[in-house]
Amino acid sequence: MEEWDLPSIGLRKLSALERRRFWDIYQASRKEVVYRWGNTYSRWREIGGARLNISLYITNHSVGLFVRGERGASLRSTRMLLSPRTAELEVALAARLEDEAPLLRSLRLATTDPTTWKQAYQWLAEREEDYFAALSPRRFEG
Repeated sequence: MEEWDLPSIGLRKLSALERRRFWDIYQASRKEVVYRWGNTYSRWREIGGARLNISLYITNHSVGLFVRGERGASLRSTRMLLSPRTAELEVALAARLEDEAPLLRSLRLATTDPTTWKQAYQWLAEREEDYFAALSPRRFEG
């Protein structure tokens, strides 16, 4: 789906309050997971022992996730860390290491309409678990 295929509600920006509400609801549905604050648009889930984070994000027209290194690490250094397992990770996660952000995946939907959030939450949770399993230290270092 392209941006111009989105419903006619427009592409206004999500307010900081809406973004906060989105993440509060998502995190409440996943109490077993610890999330760190990335910024108002994102939350980070650490992959303990792997020096990696799953960055989950929301925009006014999508939700998505990609892989980051430790806080302050560049995307280039994250790609270098992941590069020994490029082929395996790209197949497992259906994403490319050399994309705009490492292993970026997104779901296009009008997040300015809260009725889309349930679909967004389900999609994020499923993809997040795929990423966590593929990038866990046991698999990553093994």
